[in-house]
Amino acid sequence: MNDGDKYQKASIKDVAREANVSVSTVSRVIRKYDNVTKETEVKVNEAIKKLNYIPNAAASRLGSGSLENIGVVFTRSADKAFQNPFFSEMLMGIGHILEQYDYNMQLIMHNDIKQERNKVMASLASGMIQGVIILSTRNYDMLVQDLANSLYPFVVSGRVKGIESDRPIYTVNTDNRAGSFTMVDHLAKLGHKKIAIINGPAEYVVNIDRYDGYRRALLNHGLAFDPDLVINGGYTINDAKQVVVEKLRERQDITAIYAKDDMKAIAAMQGIKELGLRIPEDIAVVGYNDYDLAKISEPQLTTMRVPIYDLGMEAAKMIIQLIRNEEIENNTNMLKTDLIIRQSCGYGLNNNI
Repeated sequence: MNDGDKYQKASIKDVAREANVSVSTVSRVIRKYDNVTKETEVKVNEAIKKLNYIPNAAASRLGSGSLENIGVVFTRSADKAFQNPFFSEMLMGIGHILEQYDYNMQLIMHNDIKQERNKVMASLASGMIQGVIILSTRNYDMLVQDLANSLYPFVVSGRVKGIESDRPIYTVNTDNRAGSFTMVDHLAKLGHKKIAIINGPAEYVVNIDRYDGYRRALLNHGLAFDPDLVINGGYTINDAKQVVVEKLRERQDITAIYAKDDMKAIAAMQGIKELGLRIPEDIAVVGYNDYDLAKISEPQLTTMRVPIYDLGMEAAKMIIQLIRNEEIENNTNMLKTDLIIRQSCGYGLNNNI
């Protein structure tokens, strides 16, 4: 029995299995949509009767076509999620598409992973939401595994790692390893040899991938990997600033800092200035994502532009296609990133690039 089955005696997934149809087909029958054959409608209604499946109040309202919800999972607590502009930008892109198709957005966030899984699966089983978009993935993410084991439609923003699935997992993403490689490669070409990285929690696949790109770029330039130059930036700007200050006091040979996120890069810039050092003359700083803040920081931040709004739109388009049983040619939609060079990395130690 999967987690989704235990929240009521019979779930919409049970009905789908009994009738040998998809969950979205059962949902369309319940909502009395026109695009269901009479034979399928009879089969689903017989399964509903046999299993004594009773949609809850929210699902009943769906019968009029007046309410459709997509669950959006942050994989973080609310305070951590809303500190990062990435998620706000993603939500705007998702909302732009959902509004066009008359879908509503239900935000799901919890600091406890088990509670998060329970909340998502219960919401799907009860009909409160018809599909799920996950905004970032953990390494061996059990929520993704639960969803992969179910019949529910879901889309992941990011690379899925460590999950076994007999059905395709639909994702939207950018190549974080390649983007990170490009960023560190740029610093190495400028002549920097002691390049520190401010990374995030290793439980998230995006951080694993950007760290991997950093190491590959060092290797490509014949630079030794120094674990002491790996800075754990934590979750908040203040955390990142403090660890940067401490590291620069310890290691005065650092000439460049690569932050895997613009917010951490700007925190590093604050810490550098507190120490009376200059950017980029003493220490070059680069970030990732190209938030609006990168354009107005002093100096302006060199970064990797990620099409965050477009990621949100593509995730929303894909989940709607899945709910409607529309054919999707490729289960992975990889969007392009661009290196944006500004003043924070200067002309480099070689002064020729």
